[in-house]
Amino acid sequence: MKHSEYTASGLKDLLDQGRLEEFYKRSKKLLKENGRIQDKNTEQVQNDLWTFYYIAAAPLFPMDASPEASASWREDKTLDYDVKTSAVRYMATQDTGRLAAVLPISREKISALYALYTARILHSIKQSYDPDLGEKQKRQRQEEEEKNRLLYRDRKIDMDQANANSILIHNRISIQDLRNNAAKMRTDSVEKTFLNLLVEYFPGNAAQVRKYIKLAGYSDKEIPDLIDRTVGREPKTEFLYKGAGRKKKMRP
Repeated sequence: MKHSEYTASGLKDLLDQGRLEEFYKRSKKLLKENGRIQDKNTEQVQNDLWTFYYIAAAPLFPMDASPEASASWREDKTLDYDVKTSAVRYMATQDTGRLAAVLPISREKISALYALYTARILHSIKQSYDPDLGEKQKRQRQEEEEKNRLLYRDRKIDMDQANANSILIHNRISIQDLRNNAAKMRTDSVEKTFLNLLVEYFPGNAAQVRKYIKLAGYSDKEIPDLIDRTVGREPKTEFLYKGAGRKKKMRP
């Protein structure tokens, strides 16, 4: 593909160089601008596929354990989650049959790619959520505040430095809380979109649906509840309940 401001060219370089903030900012712009294009040609559809690929492959922003560490991405603390979630929503609006008409690959192949990309995105967001973060932070705060107090007592830092350290500790914990809550909300949102896509892409094929759910990081034990809370039991999802070994009421 030819390079331009609105193509996926350059995303790989940004990833390879670890320039995550720039990567996500460019990806956000690509999703916005390319989403406005109607009746895309082959090159534009290929550009979308590569954009989704790189977004799915990109790591989330790292959370450094050190309260002294700073990162430019904190200007937009959930940009990575927002872009990954937007990519999933973008894919959900696509007519794979229409895309296949302008690409030298089948509708089934495109559906498989979208299912894989969405599974990878969901896996990364889901894995970043820590339900026990509150208790861990409580212990960390106590340890770090005690360390700070001892440094001040031993005159290794002055009062200004001690206060600055306390602020850094508080800010880091606040950022962790914000991102952890964002991870939970994005997981819930992407789960629903993901399951609806799988039902659309693989109607009647429970094995394929479960395959991609597992790629998203869910165990066999977790799958029934995931299905219940996202798509539920209705005529088009009945195939997911066959052989499940349980009876569920139909949704009203």
